[in-house]
Amino acid sequence: MRTTLIAGGKADNPAGVPAQGELTARTDMQRWPGETAHTPPGVRALGSPASSPPVGEQRVREWWADKGANQDILDQPRFREGLTSLPEPERGVLVQPQGRTWRHLHTVTLFYGGAFYILGVSILIALFLAVRGRISIAEGESSEAVKRFSAFERANHWLTALSFLIMALTGLVILYGNSAIRPWLGASLHAELTRASAWSHMTFAVPFVLGVLAMIALWTRQNLWEGLDWQWLKRGGGFLRTDGKNPPARKFNAGQKLVFWSVVLGGLSLTVTGVGMMFPFLWTGYSGMQIVQSLHAAIALLMVGLIIGHIYIGTVGMEGAFSAMWSGWVDRNWAKEHHSLWYNGVDGSQRPAVVPIVPVTQRHLTRAAIGTFAIGVVVAIAFALAMTGVFEAATQGSGQREASSNPAVHLDNVKRSASRSGSQP
Repeated sequence: MRTTLIAGGKADNPAGVPAQGELTARTDMQRWPGETAHTPPGVRALGSPASSPPVGEQRVREWWADKGANQDILDQPRFREGLTSLPEPERGVLVQPQGRTWRHLHTVTLFYGGAFYILGVSILIALFLAVRGRISIAEGESSEAVKRFSAFERANHWLTALSFLIMALTGLVILYGNSAIRPWLGASLHAELTRASAWSHMTFAVPFVLGVLAMIALWTRQNLWEGLDWQWLKRGGGFLRTDGKNPPARKFNAGQKLVFWSVVLGGLSLTVTGVGMMFPFLWTGYSGMQIVQSLHAAIALLMVGLIIGHIYIGTVGMEGAFSAMWSGWVDRNWAKEHHSLWYNGVDGSQRPAVVPIVPVTQRHLTRAAIGTFAIGVVVAIAFALAMTGVFEAATQGSGQREASSNPAVHLDNVKRSASRSGSQP
């Protein structure tokens, strides 16, 4: 006769009456630890309610009432060492004290500080527009235009601008989406939006970097700082004057130089920190990753506020400024008022050409503006799509390498493959 042993004893007879009672008791005991308000009859029969051990909130209150005796339990350990079977050492870190500092910085300081900063910049710009009004051309528009930017410069500007705007919007979704978007969009759609934002954020970083590098090659010499720029800043760039007597400036004034160097230095910093997050733990551990993420978020938020001001001045804030990057031409009177040294050829370069504006010329400039804008947009999207394919291939390759080095992942993949093949007819 064959006898089956379970834990050193004979197996219960599934059909027997005692077995049914035993199974019921075991089920009650398994369910009981999750309930703090009731105890099973078997435990209650062992003693009076007064002698039963404290549970739930009662036990927590007793611990806090005698913190001295329970200090070893209440203290949060700063470091404990153990063993892990995970293939990568970084994955063996479960808790670290620096993580609490990073969490507060990420969820409180950067979260609320960034929101107040962007909102504050927007409010100040609105107040400036309400008080000062739009900066107009003092002598009015003339019938002549001055060539300011080439087609390549404008196409590169739109490539960089589109890439930055997409990264700014997707970055704000990643940072604020869980609090501002998820409640009304729903968890499922918010998850899809966040995933798409993360991919777009990474892929459009490539055309953004290329655009910044092109700007460095094109405009660095013209944006070198000089004593003339301090005078421009002291006079507020003439923004508070209405008589058109603005401080002299070369092709780029001090305000534009500040924007240029902020975009260059900020863009390169975002690139370095962004690569660090795209390839985590490549050259640093958890503490380094937390510093990289915090710097990336802080620099990005600062640049968002800066670009809001740049967009304002280039569109509604100043008459005649938008055409510089749209068609490449500006009104002659605008050039004389805001960039007198450049217009008169005092900066050592050849004086820009002045042409009359007639309907035929206007139509030609409009077509050229749309063409360069479209080129910048198409090139940015093309680079982003190309990088999407590269990232997809890299992700699949990394998953295969992890499966080969991690037996648990490998066995899980084998099980899924077997289940799929077994379900087929």
